[in-house]
Amino acid sequence: MIFLTGAIIALSPAFAQQKVAKNTPPATIAGVSVKGLNVQQMRQRLGRVLAPKLNQTVILTDGVKKIKRTRKQLSIGLDLEGMTSGGGAGKASVPLKFKVDALQFQKILRKLAPQFSANPQNAKIVEQKGALRFVSDQSGRTVDVGASATRLASQIATQPGNRLLSLVVEKQPAKISVEALKAKTKGITGRLGQFVTAFNPSSQKRTHNIKLAASVINGNILPPGQVFSINKTLGERTQAHGYLTAPVIVEGKKIPGIGGGVSQVAGTLFNAVLVSGVRVLEYGTHAHPIAYLPLGRDATLAWNHIDLRFKNDSAVPIYLSYVVKGNRLTATLYGAKVKGQRVNLTVTSEKLGPRRIKAVLYRTIKKNGKVVKKEKVGQSDYNWKADYNE
Repeated sequence: MIFLTGAIIALSPAFAQQKVAKNTPPATIAGVSVKGLNVQQMRQRLGRVLAPKLNQTVILTDGVKKIKRTRKQLSIGLDLEGMTSGGGAGKASVPLKFKVDALQFQKILRKLAPQFSANPQNAKIVEQKGALRFVSDQSGRTVDVGASATRLASQIATQPGNRLLSLVVEKQPAKISVEALKAKTKGITGRLGQFVTAFNPSSQKRTHNIKLAASVINGNILPPGQVFSINKTLGERTQAHGYLTAPVIVEGKKIPGIGGGVSQVAGTLFNAVLVSGVRVLEYGTHAHPIAYLPLGRDATLAWNHIDLRFKNDSAVPIYLSYVVKGNRLTATLYGAKVKGQRVNLTVTSEKLGPRRIKAVLYRTIKKNGKVVKKEKVGQSDYNWKADYNE
């Protein structure tokens, strides 16, 4: 016969208390009292009391730019199941928990990603208070949506109080670093010349073409002895290259054409070259005088037909800056500044008929008041149709 003693079958008071404690729900969840409630009641109370937290703002950042959104706008919700599943049994309190709708969250990030994207910015030369300085290059940025969604979902789940969410970003280096620019522009001491023209920004397609062409020219470096061709630099103005249809002048008549507006880019640069004293090799004018430039000083372009070309005859490089701001185009040439040099431009014109004008452009270069060069730059033969519209 086997006897079971009371010591064997009886639970000690301490063990009994421990077992009860393990099954006791927390008193608070995310700071909300849930004492005496069953699971369903807990979730109802938590959903009601914690709902305002979904309207709180969080910040998405790529390290440079910041965008604010509420948790609700990002498809972040309360993890009611996680907070009431029993994982907190035996604890005095359970922390706040969020969860993310993964598919919806990634869809939202994909829509926001372009706002963080930035193209690489090459180093450049600018003037500040009359002196030249170098602006450092900047890497381009692209958001990795998939990697960002995974990282942020984990961060949201494990760090519910964190309201600064860092995206995963891929960087693209600039083509020209500030070190490379300094090496390529060694010897440049100042501004050679600058010219500004105005345009109508309400003509959106023409403005697009102007900005596109100016951006291609900006930052070009012309080594000593080299020739700059604007046609070669820009390439053919086609839709494939991003140019749009806008008014152009052909045979003295204004008609729609791809790349309309690029002639103003050429004309502004031409005048900057003129006042810089740089040698002009080739240019062609419109068939009609142009309102944004003085008579006889305009320049136009036609692929494989009319070009603007000039040569760097100096011993140091020439840096081309082209800026579009507001309704103004500003073309600037930097190089080895000649102390005491002044450039004067004059145009003689003759009216040959109701719609015919002959204009001859001359340039005089002086140094310390003394003429060192006087030249005929070129001639404009304007001849336009009666139905031309300005």
